Order: sequence, then structure tokens, then C-alpha cells
Amino acid sequence: MILIDRNITKEKPGSEATGRNLKPPASLTTYDTYYSRLVKLIPSEIIALYLALDGIVSAMKQKEILLWVVFGISVTGAWFYLGRLANVKKVTQRLLTVLAFAIWVYVFGGPFVQLSWYDPGYGKLLLVVYTFFVPMLFKGETGESEK
Repeated sequence: MILIDRNITKEKPGSEATGRNLKPPASLTTYDTYYSRLVKLIPSEIIALYLALDGIVSAMKQKEILLWVVFGISVTGAWFYLGRLANVKKVTQRLLTVLAFAIWVYVFGGPFVQLSWYDPGYGKLLLVVYTFFVPMLFKGETGESEK
């Protein structure tokens, strides 16, 4: 298991942390690169939880209701996992990560396939746009925690 500091940090102007420099930052006072911010906003542990629960529920008889329960457990679990175990202090970063997870579930269907307006194409478009822009727009601040 690879553990990374999920808190997004900010680069001081003139520092050496750039997309071309792949060395880890010397301190927590540097910006993360676009790519490291993108990786930190992808909730892989939460996706693993969801896939495990979804696999179990999909074989059950009353799966329509249980798929929504699994989604709710995963969203709630994501929020607490990020805050307590991953030590993500910024509320904005936690919200963006949970939103990324919800978009991911929508793309792959999950409980959303039961809705009459469900169209995975919209989810795919949203996922691409979200994944591209969020790491550019949200850079975070070291040493500050949002309330």
C-alpha cells in the first residue's frame, strides 16, 4: 500500500517544484504539481470500499435500495476517512474529493441507473472536465485549515 500526504500544499513563488522537476518537495511549504494534486483528489481507497460493497449487494435480491445505501455509506465513509485517517484538514479539499467520488459512481451507474434521467454520457463529460480543471483551480494552502 502506498501512502501519500493527501493534504494539498502550495509552492512558494520561485521554488523549484515544477511539473518537470519530479523530486519530492523539501518541505511542506511547496505547491504540489498539477499531477500530484490530481492524484490526491482521486479517492482510491473510497473507490475500493464502494466496489467491494457494490459487488456484495449486486448479488442480493433487494439491490435497488441497497445500492443507494452502499452509495450513502461510501460518501459518508469518504468524508470521515479523509478527515480522520488521511488527515485532510481542508474542508474544500474533502468536498472536492467526495464530489469526485460521486461523479465516478455516476459514470459507472451504481444506484443512478434507476433514475429515468440517467445518462452515463453526461457523467463522462463531467468527469473529464472535473478531472482536468479541479487540480488547476484548487491548490490549497499549507498551514491553514478551512472551517
